[in-house]
Amino acid sequence: MIAIIDYKMGNLGSVRKALTHLHYDSVITSDPSVIAAASGVILPGVGAFGPAMKNIRAAGLDNVIKGIAEKGTPFLGICLGMQLLFDSSEESESVKGLGIIHGRVLRFPSERGLKVPQMGWNRLTKVTGSLLTEGDYVYFVHSFYCCPDNESDCAAYTDYSVRYCSAVERGNIFATQFHPEKSGEAGLEILNRFAGRTRQ
Repeated sequence: MIAIIDYKMGNLGSVRKALTHLHYDSVITSDPSVIAAASGVILPGVGAFGPAMKNIRAAGLDNVIKGIAEKGTPFLGICLGMQLLFDSSEESESVKGLGIIHGRVLRFPSERGLKVPQMGWNRLTKVTGSLLTEGDYVYFVHSFYCCPDNESDCAAYTDYSVRYCSAVERGNIFATQFHPEKSGEAGLEILNRFAGRTRQ
C-alpha cells in the first residue's frame, strides 16, 4: 500500500487516481502509523511553503517523513512536496524546511521576460535520475525552484529563465518539481517506475 500524505495542501485525488489507473493500491492519510507502515510514500503539494510546513509540524508528520527517509522506504515528493524537502525557501524566509535535501528554494527572476509562475509543458534535460527519461516533456506549475547544495542530488534540469534542478534523487528519496500525475504517458511511466519499487 502506498501512502499519500494528507497535510491539507495538495493535489491528492489526482495522484491517487493515477496510481489506481496503474493498478497500485494507495490511501490518502495523515495517520503517522499508516504512513510509517506503508510500502511507499508520496508527498504531493500545491500551495505555499510556510503554511505547508506549519501543517506538517502541527500534525507531527515532519518526524514521520524524516523516519521514512532514514528507513529506506521509497519516497516521492511532488511540486511543493519537493520544495519542502529542502532547508529553506525564499517564499517563507523564517520557516525551516524538512532539511532532507540540503539547499534552498529560490524565486524565478521576473525581469527576464518570462511569465511567473511557469505554467505548462517543459523538457527534462541532463537527466541522471533512474525514474526519468532524457527529453521527456512534463507539466509544471510553480514560481519557485530548488537549488541543492550537492549537485549530485539533482536528477534532471529544466530551462525556464534559468537552468534549474527539476528533479532530485538520493537513495530512496525521489522528488519532481513537475506533476507526473498531470504529465500524460511520460508522467504515468515515472509514477509506474516509482510505484514498482514499492513491490520489491
